[in-house]
Amino acid sequence: MEKFTTLRGVAAPLPMVNVDTDMIIPKNFLKTIKRTGLKEGLFYEMRWTADGQKKDFILDQPAYQNAKILVAGPNFGCGSSPEHAPRAPERRAAAKPSSPGAAKS
Repeated sequence: MEKFTTLRGVAAPLPMVNVDTDMIIPKNFLKTIKRTGLKEGLFYEMRWTADGQKKDFILDQPAYQNAKILVAGPNFGCGSSPEHAPRAPERRAAAKPSSPGAAKS
């Protein structure tokens, strides 16, 4: 991960508390140790229906598609698989999570 200094850009709101690692990236997308292929699984169940239809998820909305910051509620990234989950937003070139108590990669 790059050293963080300054980041300027659009912030996407995700007003949810306790967004766990399985919500960030489901386990079926964690079959790599290279941290590639993570962007496809980012918030998968929040972005797609069971029959493959796209939902109205914040990062897919035109105003937030290029968001650099994801502002979430407390405890973002909690759960048992923190290794890849905080990196998934980066892989989508979407956002760096910002949340009180966010998991660190």
